[in-house]
Amino acid sequence: MQRTIVIGNISLDHIHRPGHRPVHQLGGAALHLAAAAARAGLTAAPAAAVGDDLSTLADDTRLPSLDWSLLYHASEPSAAFTIHYDETETVTDVDTDYGAAGHLTAHAIHVIDRHPRAVFHVSCRHPLDVPTVLEALTAQGCAFSLDFHLPSAPQLIPAAIPWLHHATTIFVNAQEHALLSHHTGRPSPCLETVITDGPRPARVLAHRHAPRPVAPATVPTVRQITGAGDTLAGAYLAHRARHLPPAAALDLAVQAATRHTARFPLTVPAPRRATS
Repeated sequence: MQRTIVIGNISLDHIHRPGHRPVHQLGGAALHLAAAAARAGLTAAPAAAVGDDLSTLADDTRLPSLDWSLLYHASEPSAAFTIHYDETETVTDVDTDYGAAGHLTAHAIHVIDRHPRAVFHVSCRHPLDVPTVLEALTAQGCAFSLDFHLPSAPQLIPAAIPWLHHATTIFVNAQEHALLSHHTGRPSPCLETVITDGPRPARVLAHRHAPRPVAPATVPTVRQITGAGDTLAGAYLAHRARHLPPAAALDLAVQAATRHTARFPLTVPAPRRATS
């Protein structure tokens, strides 16, 4: 299978869930999605910008084998996200320090120019200039898929509309899908739209297909929720690249996302507090 280049953030995440101690972990959509795609057999290359604090990613044995050749190393610290969840596992607040990710748009354009025949996935999140990247992909005739993230979706879905019909697959959760349908006037503006809804069934709106919804299995102990949607997307793309039909790809992708929630997160040392 041809490799997929994943444009997005790789970050240091600080996760706060009610009833749990704060967790400091590796994160970012590009990392979660590329790792899931690799576990499902797809060659995945994250195109992200990181700082020296993540310079040893390629040596982390907890990650599957990834193509790290498109990583941009910046002088600033890597992006850091502090994410707060409520009792229903819904994001209530995100504090951001973009750091090295400020270089992501320029790096993405450089990668697109160098690899015009590649397959791409774009994680549409700040600080990426989504219209600039989607315009470049469309102008080059690249095959691409994309996803959104609820905190920035109200701004980025309308901004992406002129290019959505060129995408092969769009990944959204139920709330993002409502925004997508509202702004495009259609439930699916491209060939396939994959809709997730937390612990409720996921479904695909696919051209000439009407796959049944797939409900995730119950996980006795949920160890992490950040990255579950990205894991589903990466696994789905890998199985579709193997020419599995949407129903079969979705079933396997939901299983991958369920396994992700049961895994221990990729923890990192807590950041040092400044001393006076």
